[in-house]
Amino acid sequence: MINTDRLCMGCMNDNGGERVCPICGYDSSEKNGGDCLPSRFLINDRFLVGRVISQNGEGITYIGWDNAEDSIVSIREYFPVGSAVRNPDKTVSIVTTNKYTFNEGLMEFLEINRTIKDNPLPSVFPVISVFEENGTVYAVSQTVTSITLREFLTKNGGMLKWEQAKPLFIPLVDTVKSLNDLSIIHRGISPETVLVGRDGKLRLTGISISGIRRADSEMTAQIFPGYAAAEQYGISGLHDGKYTDVYGLCTTLFRTLIGAVPPEASSRLENDSMTIPAKFADEIPHGVLTALANGLQVLPEDRTATVEDLRKELIYGEPVKIPEKKNAPVKKAASAESKKSSEKTEVHASKKASSAKYVIISAAVTAAIFLAAAAILVFTVFRDDIFKKSTETDADSMTYSVPSVASIGSVDSGAAESVSLYSVPDFTGKYYSEIVENEEYSRFNFVIKAQEYSDKFERGAVCAQSVAAGSDVEKNTTVELTISLGSKEIKIANVVGLTEDKAKIELMKQGFLYNNIEVVPRYDADREPGTVLEQEPKYGSSVSTEIKVTVYINSYTEPSDSSSD
Repeated sequence: MINTDRLCMGCMNDNGGERVCPICGYDSSEKNGGDCLPSRFLINDRFLVGRVISQNGEGITYIGWDNAEDSIVSIREYFPVGSAVRNPDKTVSIVTTNKYTFNEGLMEFLEINRTIKDNPLPSVFPVISVFEENGTVYAVSQTVTSITLREFLTKNGGMLKWEQAKPLFIPLVDTVKSLNDLSIIHRGISPETVLVGRDGKLRLTGISISGIRRADSEMTAQIFPGYAAAEQYGISGLHDGKYTDVYGLCTTLFRTLIGAVPPEASSRLENDSMTIPAKFADEIPHGVLTALANGLQVLPEDRTATVEDLRKELIYGEPVKIPEKKNAPVKKAASAESKKSSEKTEVHASKKASSAKYVIISAAVTAAIFLAAAAILVFTVFRDDIFKKSTETDADSMTYSVPSVASIGSVDSGAAESVSLYSVPDFTGKYYSEIVENEEYSRFNFVIKAQEYSDKFERGAVCAQSVAAGSDVEKNTTVELTISLGSKEIKIANVVGLTEDKAKIELMKQGFLYNNIEVVPRYDADREPGTVLEQEPKYGSSVSTEIKVTVYINSYTEPSDSSSD
């Protein structure tokens, strides 16, 4: 079992017990705020609570550590805003006036997480444990290093082509269908709740009780504008269902392919047409546009009814039968010639299964959107430039394998002939061993060019690199590194009172050579045997690390106990 005293409560990596983590920058003196559990709080005699990751009307999510498996986990605590209070002993009490709301949500929270635990799904982090403690319920899940889909798109040109998005989204669509089959409706699918893992897979998070996804709930709602369906806004006569997740998937795919956030559903009730610049209609397959057209209908009765139907349209281009909206005009699709002649041309979608008609988006948003570079290699960029090194492993239950970089890059005719360039990270401040062992940097070749004194960087850290950070270079480019010897003069540490071994380690950490540390015995019966009595130079002296340091070790030994017969 790992020594958890050395774990950073911000990232759960072993940072040697440093107050400020050199890996993630988390300051261990920071406290989880308000009603949250404190860092290092142990629950279920197994899980160690770390910093707060997120918080909404349903509860609080913490990064955590599983002492049984020595692994990083995510801990979700049911703590509904306005219905729960934290007691001094860290237990949870129910606000008297909201007992029903608290208990109703607690039962739904239990049911959802137990269902996910018993039915592992490929695009949902597996739930390890669900248990009741401290007057509430906790759900603990596996995790991998991830960023939100929104962050991922921002770092990768703002959007993806369908050929790139398809292998990412189809497993996600399948998982949402499986959730719906288990009577779980997400209601919050968006680029904020879809994560892109370091392994290149999409995973769905934010699976919550229904109350926080409806504006008319007694709970504090969390609704994502542009991605929430009209029925989530408490509009009379509209009720959520499986088609609510269809809307969330389609708006998220819309953002991925078009690069713009869809108009908010509540505002679309007055005008339920959506348009895109004609150039996207030329680039996106008609079957995909048809699926978006049907899945983005603002009224539930006009929308694709199930995720299964949405999947058929996305993969096979099979439009499902959706009733025509009464009294709604159906405009003819513009010809290819007219689309090319004007940026303001709109292509409209009707709902008939016999033709590939599709939603389409106004030229008014064209200026706010830019096309990604022709040959984005999604997973190359993602794996090599976004994440820090991680030792976490992923569940291998993914039904669909993610295609290789080559197969994704080949969608563009020019990509195969182009040279892939990689942005050089800033290596300064990192240790050489940390760099060469990091698989993210395996595309570069590293050579230690020199060693020099530096007042800015600690001994052993990189203080200069031959290729500037941010430069775009080809794979296997050699980067020469200069290693810091630390400050030429330092203030020597206080080793008085330490044992000989600990004193040597402390001095070597400062940069003094082992052979320059001289040990001289000195006798003092009044002080601890085997410890440093004095040091030269004195503590706090400014000296070069190349000088000789003398430590005087107490040679006194306590007499052994003896007794005569």
